[in-house]
Amino acid sequence: MSDYFDGLNLKLLQAVPQDARRVLELGCANGRLGRRFKETHPAVEWWGVELDARAAETASMHLDRVLRLDIDRDGLGTLMAGRGFDTIVIGDLLEHLREPAAALDALYDLAAPDARLVCCLPNMTHVSVLQRILSGDLDYDDAGLLDRTHVRFYSASSAFKVFLDAGWLPHLQDAYRVEPPPGAFTTHLVGAAAALGGPASTAASRRGLYQMILTCRRWSMETLARPGPIAPFSVIVPVNNEDQFELNVARSPGLREVDAEIVQFRDATSAADAWRAGVAHARHPWRLMIHQDVYLPRGTGLAIARALGSLDARGASDVPVGVAGLATGATPGTVSYAGCVVDRTTLFAHGGHDAAVSMDEFAVAMHASCPVSPDPALGWHLWATDLCLQARQRAGRPVAHLLDVPLFHNSTNHYVLPQSFHDSAALLLAKYPTQASIPTLCGRLGRPEPAHA
Repeated sequence: MSDYFDGLNLKLLQAVPQDARRVLELGCANGRLGRRFKETHPAVEWWGVELDARAAETASMHLDRVLRLDIDRDGLGTLMAGRGFDTIVIGDLLEHLREPAAALDALYDLAAPDARLVCCLPNMTHVSVLQRILSGDLDYDDAGLLDRTHVRFYSASSAFKVFLDAGWLPHLQDAYRVEPPPGAFTTHLVGAAAALGGPASTAASRRGLYQMILTCRRWSMETLARPGPIAPFSVIVPVNNEDQFELNVARSPGLREVDAEIVQFRDATSAADAWRAGVAHARHPWRLMIHQDVYLPRGTGLAIARALGSLDARGASDVPVGVAGLATGATPGTVSYAGCVVDRTTLFAHGGHDAAVSMDEFAVAMHASCPVSPDPALGWHLWATDLCLQARQRAGRPVAHLLDVPLFHNSTNHYVLPQSFHDSAALLLAKYPTQASIPTLCGRLGRPEPAHA
């Protein structure tokens, strides 16, 4: 059993921030990870939490302080005196906890405002687990993905939701991959995923993902307690995949916390079509149209309601509002990233802005008084960027807003732009002939060079 506690996860070690000053490690085992980090960072203060008595005793010889705790039974309340950790490390532990969400909530309270969290988790959608399931013999092992002591299973998507609901903004920093050998089984798995609506490239990348190394930022949820106006909003969702809607929008705690009205619309031919149909049934002046694969974590519904209420109070409810995109840069003629979203497995966190020039379409809000509207000619692409351009033409300057509210765009698409995107790009450029180019998150849209004689 000593080998179990002697392991050193090198990729997790590499993910620990080099400027860490005060570290709390859950599941520190024999303390080898903290010991190795302290060899090159002797000034760091490293606390460990461990259940096994012998491992905790060994770790105490290498770390600054080690507490023996059963996290599920005892919680992390005894650590409250040590709050203010700037770094949290969780190595292969959450899958062993019956209440991982409670532990992540407690860690949020123990962490400093700018804290970071690094974690290693097994991916239970790895091809080896799927093979065991399909074989009809889901037996447990002494170690590995089907370790008999695991009580929680994670995929990348489900793990991200757990962290987001606890106020942590996750990013897939690194991974251990164990690629399956080529053959009929893995080929058919990719085909089965495609039958569910997922691109083959996405299925191929997920089947070899064995362990995930996540790095997380702490979201300042304390701002939700500040007083201020709250604007109710209706949610418009074009739906063509019931499973995606059910696993994301329908389960979003951020929508439940504000009792948001959800208006589903099927068989839409364009974003404009879905918007018009949704507006006809929406109860509230503010309408938020989101993709069916968007998950709104705990706290985000209230954050959106407060942001929209603030726009009402400022008399600025006549502009489009997005969550991620591009805004005017510090230097004239430049643009910069703005907004916040966890897009698939990547954290995009750049703060809010009130001069957006482009928006991603996955989440866009407009008030009933907003004078711009989606253009049906653009179909499902670039219509939100067009809203920014419409608003800019009316005001003579960029006026669209991007919020600093973290949503999870749980898309299965693999960053491949379809032909319909390029068709919409050509239409958008034709709509604004005086603009030499149009910046978007998918790249700058430019006009083709004139043919030379």
